[in-house]
Amino acid sequence: MSGLPNAHYFPYDTLEASVALPNRWKPTPNESTTPPTDGDNKLAITEDPSASRILVPHKSSASNLLRKIDLTTALQYGTAQGYPPLYSFIRQFALQHLHPNIPYKDGAEIILTNGSTDGFSKSLEAFSNTWHVERDWIREREGMVCEEFAYMAAVQAGRPRGLNVVAVAIDEEGMLASGKGGLADVLMNWDKNMGKRPHLMYTVT
Repeated sequence: MSGLPNAHYFPYDTLEASVALPNRWKPTPNESTTPPTDGDNKLAITEDPSASRILVPHKSSASNLLRKIDLTTALQYGTAQGYPPLYSFIRQFALQHLHPNIPYKDGAEIILTNGSTDGFSKSLEAFSNTWHVERDWIREREGMVCEEFAYMAAVQAGRPRGLNVVAVAIDEEGMLASGKGGLADVLMNWDKNMGKRPHLMYTVT
């Protein structure tokens, strides 16, 4: 096949692992407010932890791509959507357990990323234009509001794109809708000399 490495030269023949099963740990009660210590049996590992061994072969004979789990496929170049069995499993998990009642046609959709910061950076690329102080008019600079105490890596992801990131005050329930420093106050007193009004909001609450 054009452009694809020969799987015969992949340096792994099989992949084997011992996977812990859910009953290895005893859950901490929801009403607990004190983190359990290592000696606390609420979080203790059982005497004989259950585990399941898995073996990923070099090549699978399965014809269904969603069931074809082997190193020849996993280590090969794939589609932008991601490894089909992994994508299918995570999407099914999202539909059945995270968003079973989402009103979209065909349910929730997912995007595989390398983590939250990578996903957030991709979102910024999709929803904002890059702005540079020595090249672009200030009126073209785009803005984003976020909580005053936010995940720093997410805020830093907006800086290289030239986004005007403005903090909004919070309380114990999250971003303030009104009051001093709240969302309404920030928007009503938006400084247009720093760029246009925001069309993006980053919040974790």
